[in-house]
Amino acid sequence: MTADSRPTTQDSRLALEAALLDVQSTLAELLVAADEQYAAVVAHDHQRLEGVTRQQERLSTRLARAEARRLDVLGGSQLVDALGALPEPDAARAESLSRAIAEAVTDLKGRHARTAGLLDQSVQLAGQTLTFLQRLVTTPSPVYGARGRATPRTSILVDRSA
Repeated sequence: MTADSRPTTQDSRLALEAALLDVQSTLAELLVAADEQYAAVVAHDHQRLEGVTRQQERLSTRLARAEARRLDVLGGSQLVDALGALPEPDAARAESLSRAIAEAVTDLKGRHARTAGLLDQSVQLAGQTLTFLQRLVTTPSPVYGARGRATPRTSILVDRSA
């Protein structure tokens, strides 16, 4: 490799900052999508939920590419070491981006946990509803008492309103 074809320190700094910006912007879009996902779950809008899920899959792929690019720019070194080697103004910008990325990842985990909790509640409620409906539509087992078979009892709440 000739001296002219080797990447300069300036190029490396710009490439690292560009990679971090790409990771940060993708995470920002994932945060918006997580909010949209939660809203779709709350609204019981399955079509919208499927669309948001597809969008999240595309963004996850984009995030993986951005992370791969960031790792490639680092060339096997740790981010902390690369940040320490940068001149002060560049290091401050890159550290700020790194902190923003860490915060976005934490926020994203929290939003996904919130949506997962809501989905769990929905599944439990649906299960309870099915159990209730099955009890309503199935014929109760005959009850035998001391005098033989007892007559089935009717529920005032269910039978009279039906």
